[in-house]
Amino acid sequence: MKSKMDKYNLILVGLFMFLVILTILWKMPQKEDRYVHVGIAAYDLDDTFMESYIKDLQDKMEQMKIEGKKVSYEIYDAKGSSRKQEKQLQRMYAQKYDVILVNLVEPSSAASMINDAEDADIPVILFNREADDKDLKIVKKVWYVGTDAKAAGAMQGEMLKKIWEEQKGKIDRNKNGKLDYVLVEGEETHFDAIRRTNGFLESSEDMPMNQRANLSADWKRELATTKFAKLDKEIINNAEAVICNNDDMALGVYDYYKKHHLQMPVILGINNSPEMNRKIMTGEIYGTVDNKMEDQVEHICQLMKAILKENTKKYKKVWYSTPHAITRTSRRE
Repeated sequence: MKSKMDKYNLILVGLFMFLVILTILWKMPQKEDRYVHVGIAAYDLDDTFMESYIKDLQDKMEQMKIEGKKVSYEIYDAKGSSRKQEKQLQRMYAQKYDVILVNLVEPSSAASMINDAEDADIPVILFNREADDKDLKIVKKVWYVGTDAKAAGAMQGEMLKKIWEEQKGKIDRNKNGKLDYVLVEGEETHFDAIRRTNGFLESSEDMPMNQRANLSADWKRELATTKFAKLDKEIINNAEAVICNNDDMALGVYDYYKKHHLQMPVILGINNSPEMNRKIMTGEIYGTVDNKMEDQVEHICQLMKAILKENTKKYKKVWYSTPHAITRTSRRE
């Protein structure tokens, strides 16, 4: 009997000592985290522009310090899948990042995403793919950084107007007094694609425009080539301009004309990707619109600092970089 009592007493003493140790450890000063933790959700790193954007963001963050702390980040690539991105975002909320940067696959899903982040008490910076204005007003701790999509499209219209005025005789190959063109758009219901297209159409409405075809290629180079190849050959051969919502699709159109040894029309894109810029400077492609990605990345980094210092009064909910035209005679600033 005594041995059993001794055994129970030892167990009780052991449990008591364990609780004492836990209490001491809990009351001890915790080691300070030396990092600011940032989660980055990208819609698709196979997208040329987004790949460059994230690389620039990485380079900038690796040189940053916020309140004396280095930045630690994790990148989540949704590969263009909204379902995959939703799962990634749920993991990000559980990680309790100090701030998350989100490039949405589906900007129309912004409201749900913003509410979830608010529930997790994580500030959000949306970037590059713009959500609806009303979604950005749902909570306080959400901001958008990008470029003015409509202004970028309008700039394409101005560029086309300029070359039409200067080289009408050369461009109007069928001599019908009109500019015969094909419009290549991004995702059909995507806010940026709609705004870029509207900007272009509004800025070129005083020109003698004749739209021969309109197709959607989801921002992708190979898809643009494939869909362009399905157009009537008469349209392809006689198109005097091809206006694209981004550079990858513009390069896809370029690939088609190059492969089939056809006369290149005036091709316009948006983004000023390195390959697009090289082809413009060699005279193979007419022009693009530079969205000033580096300015966006700089603003994101400064906004992150302000968020973590809880001093965001001077930062607007929506911030746009200022796009500018890039042609062979207008070198990158």
